[in-house]
Amino acid sequence: MKKLYSLPECADILSCSVKTVRRLVSDGKISACRVRGGLRVVQTSLDSYISEIIQDFQFENGRAEFSGSDVDRDGQDILTGRT
Repeated sequence: MKKLYSLPECADILSCSVKTVRRLVSDGKISACRVRGGLRVVQTSLDSYISEIIQDFQFENGRAEFSGSDVDRDGQDILTGRT
C-alpha cells in the first residue's frame, strides 16, 4: 500500500471533493506534507481519520462496539449512568 496520497487520490478514497480534502488538511484532521510543491496526505493519518469517522458514525447511530469498557465519551458508565 502507498505511504503518501495526492489530494485527488484522497478525494476518491473519501468520496469527496479535493476542496474538502484541502479543508481537512487545513483543519488538522489529516496530516499532509509537501513533495516537490504538491501536497501529499500521509497514509496513516488518512487511515486514522477514516477509523475515527466510522467510530463517530457508529456511536451516534447506536452501533458502537465497546471493547472492554462500558464508559461513553463523556466518561459516564453506560450501564449505571454514573461518572
